[in-house]
Amino acid sequence: MWFLIVLLSAVCLLAPVSVRADLPFSVALYYAPYPPLFELQAFDLVVVEPDAAGVAPSSYRSARSELFAYISVGEIDPNRSYYRQLNPVWLIGDNQAWKSKLVDLADPAWRAFFLDQVVEPLWAAGYRGFFLDTLDSYQLVQDKQRHPALQAGLAEVIRSIKQRHPEARLILNRGFEILDQVKELAFAVAAESLFQNFDPSSGAYGEVKETDRQWLLNRFAEVRRAGLPVIAIDYVAPKDRELARKTAEKIRSLGFIPWVTDKDLASLGVGAVEVQPRMILGLYDGNEGSDPVYTNLQRFAVMPLNYLGYQVELHDLRQPLPAGILRGRYAGIVLWPYSDQSGIRQKLPDWLRQQHAAGVPFAFLDRFGFPYQQLAREFNGTAGSAASVGSQELRIIHQTNVVGFEKAPLPRRDLLVPLRFKDSDAQLTLRDGKGLVSEAVAFTPWGGYALEPFSVNELLDEQARWVIDPFAFFGKALRIVGLPAPDVTTENGVRLLLAHIDADGFESMVERPGGPLGVTELRERILKKYRIPTTYSIITSTLGDRGVVQNQAQFYRNEAREVFKLPWVEAGSHTFSHPFYWQDTEQARQGYDARYLPIPGYSFDLTAEIPDSADFINKNLLPPGKKTKLLQWSGDCTPGPDALAATYAAGLGNINGGYTLITRSNKSITSVAPLGVSKGGWFQVFAPNKNENVYTNEWTGPFYGYRRVIETFELTDTPRRLKPINIYYHTYSVTKEAGRRALEEVYDWALAQQPHAAFTSDYVNKVLDFNRTVVARSGVGWLIRNKGDLRQLRLPISIGYPDLIASRNVLGFSEHNDQRYIHLGPGGEAYLQLSKAPPAIPWLASLPARIEQFKRTSDGMELTLTAHQDGTIRFGNAAGCRLLSSGKPLPVTREGMLLAAPITSGTYAVTLVCR
Repeated sequence: MWFLIVLLSAVCLLAPVSVRADLPFSVALYYAPYPPLFELQAFDLVVVEPDAAGVAPSSYRSARSELFAYISVGEIDPNRSYYRQLNPVWLIGDNQAWKSKLVDLADPAWRAFFLDQVVEPLWAAGYRGFFLDTLDSYQLVQDKQRHPALQAGLAEVIRSIKQRHPEARLILNRGFEILDQVKELAFAVAAESLFQNFDPSSGAYGEVKETDRQWLLNRFAEVRRAGLPVIAIDYVAPKDRELARKTAEKIRSLGFIPWVTDKDLASLGVGAVEVQPRMILGLYDGNEGSDPVYTNLQRFAVMPLNYLGYQVELHDLRQPLPAGILRGRYAGIVLWPYSDQSGIRQKLPDWLRQQHAAGVPFAFLDRFGFPYQQLAREFNGTAGSAASVGSQELRIIHQTNVVGFEKAPLPRRDLLVPLRFKDSDAQLTLRDGKGLVSEAVAFTPWGGYALEPFSVNELLDEQARWVIDPFAFFGKALRIVGLPAPDVTTENGVRLLLAHIDADGFESMVERPGGPLGVTELRERILKKYRIPTTYSIITSTLGDRGVVQNQAQFYRNEAREVFKLPWVEAGSHTFSHPFYWQDTEQARQGYDARYLPIPGYSFDLTAEIPDSADFINKNLLPPGKKTKLLQWSGDCTPGPDALAATYAAGLGNINGGYTLITRSNKSITSVAPLGVSKGGWFQVFAPNKNENVYTNEWTGPFYGYRRVIETFELTDTPRRLKPINIYYHTYSVTKEAGRRALEEVYDWALAQQPHAAFTSDYVNKVLDFNRTVVARSGVGWLIRNKGDLRQLRLPISIGYPDLIASRNVLGFSEHNDQRYIHLGPGGEAYLQLSKAPPAIPWLASLPARIEQFKRTSDGMELTLTAHQDGTIRFGNAAGCRLLSSGKPLPVTREGMLLAAPITSGTYAVTLVCR
C-alpha cells in the first residue's frame, strides 16, 4: 500500500552491494498470502505465489529486488482458477502426496493452454521472471513408456516460453533430465532438500540421507558445469531458527544460493541474507477509543519502539488474531489490553502459546487481556488469589533501575496481582503484610510484563509519566540487541530543520494601524527573512469562487501566488473546508459545533477536501515546475483509513497530528509522539511537534507562548534525539506583534543550531522510508535497503565504528549523546560492517546538506551536494587533506580532530584530496 519505488533495471544486470561475494544473487521464496513486501526487498529475487493477494510486480520491482512468479508445470492444483477450463484428457495421474493432478506435457493442446492461460496472464501482470516447479512430476506417471514423450513436451514448454518472451528469466526447479536441452534458456536451477527436508507422508522435518544428498550434489555439479547458478531450498521447522541459519551457511559454503524455510514456504526464512525483523505487532482493544490514536499503546508505547528502530503494526483485539508464521516477520508483540476480557473472544492465551513455541517474544503492559491465573497456568507461573490479598501495608522489597524512570513506583493494594514466574528476572517485587509476593514488573523466558500502576501513570492537566524505563523494558523483553536503527531526525550527522505552516489566518488582518493581510505579513516579515525550505498550505475554499469570502477570492489568489513564487516555499493543501473532525463519531464530535467551515451548499466530501484541493492549488496558484506536495490535516487531525487512502491515491504526502508537547513544566516522553500511525494499511505522518495554538492556550494568550517550543526542541534532542526541529505554526501567528516576535525568536534559535534545513515533504518521505527500510544480516555485517530517502542509521557508541573499507556506500559517522550516527550514501542500498577501532581512512563527519552523488577515491572522496543554506562540512581523519570545489581550494580550519570548511547554498561538487 505504501508506494514502492519503481525502477526498470533488471536484477541480472546489477552488482548489488549486498550479496555475499561468492554468490551471484540472493533469493527468497514466499508462497503465503500477503507477503511482507518491504522485508522481501532484502533479496534480489523473490519467488511468490501469484494468486497471493497484495502482490503487484510493477509496484514492487526496484533496482535491487524483483518478483518471480511460481508456476507449476508438470501438475496442477485443483484449486487453481483455471482448473475447470481443463480438458479432462489432459489429466493423466495423481500426486497423492500433494493432492494434485499430473498433466499431459506431450499434448500440444495442453501446452498451448498452459502458455495462453497460465503464462500470458502473469506476463501481462508484470512478471518477467518465473520459477518453474514440478518439472520431474512426469516421472510419477505409471506408464513408463510415456516418459520420453512427456520429457520432450516439458522441454518444449520451456522453449515456447522463451520464444514468446526472450527476455523472460526462468528458474528451473530440478528438471535435471532435460538440462542439456534447455540450459541456454535457463537463468538458474533450484532443487529442494540438500541437508534438511520435510516428509509430507509422515509430516516430519528431518535430515536428508547421505545417499540422497550425494546424488543431489552430483546433479548440482552438472548444473555448475553448464554455467548456471544453483539454488538449494531446504526445510526446517520455524521454531528451529538456529538450525535454519546453520543450514543456510552450509549451503552457502558450497557455493550454492541458500533458502531455508518452512514446509509451506510461508515464512521469512534464512537465505544468503537474513532479514532482521523491524516490525512489532501491537495488540490493543478498540473499545478503548474510536480511533487507535486514543489508545495507550499508540500514545505511549510506539514512540520508544520507533526510537529503538522499530515500526508498530496495530491490531484490534476485537478482530481475529494474525494467522500464519510470525517468526521472522515480527520482532515481537506488545499487548496493552483495555481490560481483563479484551483477549477472551479471540482466544488470546492459545494464540500466545503458539507464538511462544515459535520463538516470538511478547510483552504486556498494565494487564494481560485475560485472567492472570490463566497466564500462570500457560507459562509456568504461580498465581495467588486476588481475594486473599490482605489489607496490610504493601512494601517494595526489590527494585532495579528499570523502574522509577520518570516517577517513583507507588504500590496500590487494590491493584496487587499475586503473580510470579519460574526463571523470571523480577524488576519490581512487592510483598504485603501476610507475606504475599507479587512480581509486578518482570522479564520472563517468553518476554516480560509491567502491571498497573507501574507502566504509565496519568496525572492531572493531561500529563502522564512513565514508571518503567520503556527503552530498557522493551529492549530486554523483546530481545532487541545491536540492530542499526533507522533515524529520521538527522542526515549526515546534522539535526534536521523543517518548517510548515497551516493556512489559518491567511485572510486575517495584522493588528496594527494599516496592517496588511496575515499572508502578506508572513511573506514579507518571515518568509523573505528566513529563507529556509518551508511548506505553506492553503484552505482552498478561502480562495475559491464558491468559498466563504467570494468577493475577495481573486485578491487572495494573487497574494498566495506571491508566496509560492519564493523558491524556498513548497505547496501544501490544508483541505477545502478545514474539517474540524474527520471521522463522524461521537468522540470526534465532542468540542466542535460544526464539522467544517460554513460554505454555501457544501456537504463533506473527501474528493473535494483532498485531490480537488491540491488540483486547485496546482492550477491556480503555483508557478511552472511546482506541484502540491502535502496534505496538512486540519482540525482534530485524526483521519480515517478512507481519507488517508485518498492522499496516497492523489500522490500527496500527509502530515499533522501527534501530540509532542514536552516542556520543562511537562518533562516527560509521554508527551513525545511517535512517527505516526497506520490505519487500514495507510500511514499518517505526525508533525514532529505541536504548533503555536497549543503553546498559546488555543490562541487566547500569552501570544508570545510559542517561544516555549524551544524547550521542546531542547528536550527532544537530549538525552535522546527524538525529533527534528520543526517550526510549525499558523498564518495568524504574525497578526499579533507578540506572536511574530516569538516566531522570530524561534527561527533565530533554530538557525543558531546550524541544522540541516529540509523541506517538510522530504521529512514525510523519510518517515515513510523508515517503514520501508529493511535491515538484514549479511555475513558479519548488515545489508540496508530502502527507497533512498532515509540515509541515517544509529547505534550505541559502545557497539563500535563503521569499517569504512569493508562497508559499502557508508560515508562516515558522528556522535551525539550516547549514539553513533552512521551516514549512508544515496541510492537506497548500503552494507555496514563494524569494527572496534575507528577507520584509518577519511570519513564524512557532518554536512548540513543532501548528498546527490558520492564516490571514494584512492586519495579521498568526491561529493555532489545540495545545500539549502550556508553551513559547515566536517571530515574525520583528514589531517593534511585539501578540500576543493570547481578545482579551487576551500578554506579549511581545524576543529579538534576534525577538518572543517564553509559551504554555501546550492548544488555543486566538492573533492577531498589526501596525499
